[in-house]
Amino acid sequence: MGDLKRILSKPGFNPEDYVSNISSEDGEDKLLETKQNVQILADETAQALKKNVYKNYSQFIETAKEISVLEGEMYQLSHMLTEQKSLMSTMMEMSLISDKAIVDEAKEEKEQENPEEDSRRNLAFLLEKVEGCSSVTEVPGRQLIHNGELTELDPETFSPNHAVHAFLLNDSLMIASLLPHRRGPVRFRFQGLYELDSLAVVNVRDVDTVKNAFKILMFPDSRIYQTDSAKSKRQWLDILEDSKKKKAARDKQKKEAAMRLAEQQATVAHTSVSSEPSNPFEENSGVLQQQNAIENSVFNTDWLQELPEDSDMCIAQRDFEGAVDLVERVNEFLKDCPRTPEVKEFKARIDHRIKQLTEGLMSELQVTPERSLRGGPRAARRAVTQLIRLGKSAQACELFLNNRSAIIKYNIRQLKFEGSTTLYIKRLCTGFFSSLAETGKEFMKAFPQNYGCYSAIVVWSHQELKIFVDMFKRQVFGGKSNLSIIAECVMLARQHCQELHSIGLDLSFTLDLFINDDIKRVIQETKDHIIEGVKYRAADDLWRPMNHLSKTACDRFIEDMQLLGFSQMSTCVYDDCFVNLTINTVQFTKTTLIFVDDTLKMYTPDLGVFINNAIADIFKAHILHIQNSLKRAKFAKDQTFIMKNAQFILEEFLGIAETFYRDKDIVFPKELISVNNEFRRLKTLAKSLS
Repeated sequence: MGDLKRILSKPGFNPEDYVSNISSEDGEDKLLETKQNVQILADETAQALKKNVYKNYSQFIETAKEISVLEGEMYQLSHMLTEQKSLMSTMMEMSLISDKAIVDEAKEEKEQENPEEDSRRNLAFLLEKVEGCSSVTEVPGRQLIHNGELTELDPETFSPNHAVHAFLLNDSLMIASLLPHRRGPVRFRFQGLYELDSLAVVNVRDVDTVKNAFKILMFPDSRIYQTDSAKSKRQWLDILEDSKKKKAARDKQKKEAAMRLAEQQATVAHTSVSSEPSNPFEENSGVLQQQNAIENSVFNTDWLQELPEDSDMCIAQRDFEGAVDLVERVNEFLKDCPRTPEVKEFKARIDHRIKQLTEGLMSELQVTPERSLRGGPRAARRAVTQLIRLGKSAQACELFLNNRSAIIKYNIRQLKFEGSTTLYIKRLCTGFFSSLAETGKEFMKAFPQNYGCYSAIVVWSHQELKIFVDMFKRQVFGGKSNLSIIAECVMLARQHCQELHSIGLDLSFTLDLFINDDIKRVIQETKDHIIEGVKYRAADDLWRPMNHLSKTACDRFIEDMQLLGFSQMSTCVYDDCFVNLTINTVQFTKTTLIFVDDTLKMYTPDLGVFINNAIADIFKAHILHIQNSLKRAKFAKDQTFIMKNAQFILEEFLGIAETFYRDKDIVFPKELISVNNEFRRLKTLAKSLS
């Protein structure tokens, strides 16, 4: 095996020469043995390659983690540099501009005198100006520090995207978009809320048209905003860094105070185990202290403190299942906790992660030009399942159906119009209704217990069917197709529509409602054309029997008529080549028989009366021609021959038409029964004229 490996790995190895040498020198046995060894070597090589792929993949994961850690360290380094710069600026201001320091101290003292009133006033301003920010104002102790208008830039092209309004709070940054043409106090719509300890501010150098801009790194995204002046940019940078430092100091103080309080509570509880409370006030105070101790111990739990960062990591790695598991775990944990200010603040942080997770899952279902649509509905089931677990079943349903609409549209666009109209319509119906049935099956798998969403797929199916019918009508009714082709296409559409019964969906009535008007129009146009042909041929009808000139040609005619259902045509033949029918009668029979067959293919109870009247009108037009011929003196000697043609049409031909109705389980209509009775009236007329 080692020699074989060495031979095959040579740079100038020629497989044809190697096989020729083996087969010529050693014979068949050596050749088979070499083949087996080559196969074993190929399997070993494939296994080794697979192990290398797994090894490289593991190294890639480790490298990605290292890059993530390095990126975090770069963020920290940027923070430290900015803090140093801010500290130097503050020291210079304190040493050189004492008046400003005095003013700032007076301002801080004024704010400390009544912080609750200022907080209420600031939050009321948010509720008055920003739409959809009620959850932001529910966190106790949250205050508005600074706000202003910014322009968001595209991170790649640096072109302006849209104007936003930023609100800097004491613990987070809120971005709101402007509402155009809005009257009243509400001018903005809530766009997003980002915690100060999870974002970093980076200065952007002025290059070409990009001036007065700064970047905000919000894990895992980043955005660039532009101010209207350099002074405003410096103000935003300074106040953002100052707010971040103050929040970090507050969090540190809270943690230290919580630890001290927990130690004190433990000491008090140990010393007063055997003592009774001296009064109810002391008892209530003990209960409150115990609740505070429990709450502090809860938030000192390692997994709870690390949960926001863990959820951010899961969202960045697109581990949506893991992120949803974390959300369910923390919601279950906080369900029985009292609604204290600390719990509300932590819940707001979790709600922000839930919003980011929801946006990530929704992006999986959104249709974009650069995303492939070949995955099918199964590819969307993963995102749908996680959205349902988050309580977003309505959004999941809407996005799932929009995704399926794009897939159906894509599949239809791939169809090329080649060949006949019937062939194209067959492919169109197969692709559309199969996709619709597949969507229904996947929908029931993705939303097994969400019965409220089932009405959405019914409405969506009607909308998709309308789009399909518009394309169907352009191809079938918009061209120059004859009635036979149209009838065949309508039958194909109805048959494929019935396949939806397998998922409990019946759209046959809707399909008929969309195409019935076009079917009536085509039937009416064809009927008028046939009646015009009857009138045209009636003007030249001489009432002469058909002469086929030879027995062979006559036999061929009889065979053709028998294929149409006229089994007794031989009784109409005399003298080997003559037939007791006129050319006009035979032509009328063939044309009308095809019309009857095509219209019955499209028969529905709603179209029944219209189709029956159309067939009856054609027969009545020919009966009128027979009646006028009987009254004309020119054909007085041909009355017997005329009545034979009338009998053929009103008895034998109508008998064939009745068979068509019976084969399709349709009751023979009274309109055609009255036409059949016309033969007796014509016989009475012929007797009166003779």
